[in-house]
Amino acid sequence: MDANTNDPFVMTLRRIEFESSRLLQAQILFLKGESLVPFRDAVNSALERRHAEVRKLWSEALEGVGISAREGNDEKALTQIKGAR
Repeated sequence: MDANTNDPFVMTLRRIEFESSRLLQAQILFLKGESLVPFRDAVNSALERRHAEVRKLWSEALEGVGISAREGNDEKALTQIKGAR
C-alpha cells in the first residue's frame, strides 16, 4: 500500500525521519571528530536543543492522531517541553 504524500501525518513522519538522520550524522561527527574538541560544549547544547525540537514535533504528531506520548524516559522531556509553551 502506498502512502498519500500529501497526507499531513505522512509528511510529518518523513520530516521526523529526515531530522533524525541529520541528528545522527551530527552526533557521529561530534563523537569522532577531534576538530570539534574545542567546540564540544556548544555542539552538545545545539544537539540537545534540536533533540527537544524533534521530541516536540513527534509528540505533537502523535497527539494529532490521538496517541499520548507520555511514556518512560520521554515523560520528563515531554513535560518540560509542554511547560515551555
